Amino acid sequence: MPYPMHILVNDFAIRSFRDTADKDYVTARMAYRARLIQPFLWSALHSLEKYVKGILVLNRLKAHMGHSATPGIEKMKQQGKFELDLSADTLQFIKDLEDYGAARRYYEVSYNIQPFDIVRFDRAVWELRRYCQPLDYGIVDISGKTVGSLTHELDRIHSAKAIHAKGTCIIGGVLEKIIEQKGHPARGALVWNNLFFGPSRRKRVKMRPDWEAGNSPFFLHPEIIDEVIKYVYIPKDIAEGVRQFAKENAAGQTKTELDAKKVSKPAAKPSERTN
Repeated sequence: MPYPMHILVNDFAIRSFRDTADKDYVTARMAYRARLIQPFLWSALHSLEKYVKGILVLNRLKAHMGHSATPGIEKMKQQGKFELDLSADTLQFIKDLEDYGAARRYYEVSYNIQPFDIVRFDRAVWELRRYCQPLDYGIVDISGKTVGSLTHELDRIHSAKAIHAKGTCIIGGVLEKIIEQKGHPARGALVWNNLFFGPSRRKRVKMRPDWEAGNSPFFLHPEIIDEVIKYVYIPKDIAEGVRQFAKENAAGQTKTELDAKKVSKPAAKPSERTN
């Protein structure tokens, strides 16, 4: 007998979104540990985006939103049966990823990270991933009546968050399997300095407060935009922004040159007067 369609759709959401998001999460931590910050940002945004898309599909909401997570979080608030309980810092971290170049694979915009962003990322996954599982299903009680599970499931995951329990109330996920297998090649990257996932009970970790930023080639030399687009695709909004930046740079440079000429020009001699 074939599985009911709702079970197959849930399986799709878990395998195509949550499982791949778990792998992106570990990949992002590997990149951060190796100080490969751009791949870290890219994988971090992909991870969070996929968790949100999985949540939407599990709750039968459309997940058409590109490489971003914020629209899906807002959709759950406006159209879902429940709102995702996310801290202000997690919402800000996601916004920072979306605003500062994480979705731009080819260095079209500049990027930066703040000290301890890896901890902010871990927290974001810890808070968000717990909702990426079937929560609204029916349970037949002893009287034969079907009872909804949503309230019970939300209470369960919110209670675990309130006591800062490690993990995310999910059984048999990719992260859980990696943690259980001590010989798994990805386990070291997952549990390294991780306050939210893993078997350790530690409440603090030691790490350097590293900060890094990089300027896009378009920031350094915006005048190249029209030559570059002859050979590669650059999104229209990026191209227009770079052109505007180039104009502003050119105007500023012209003003600087004019000011310099005024300073360097010899002062005129006072005219001689004859009585």
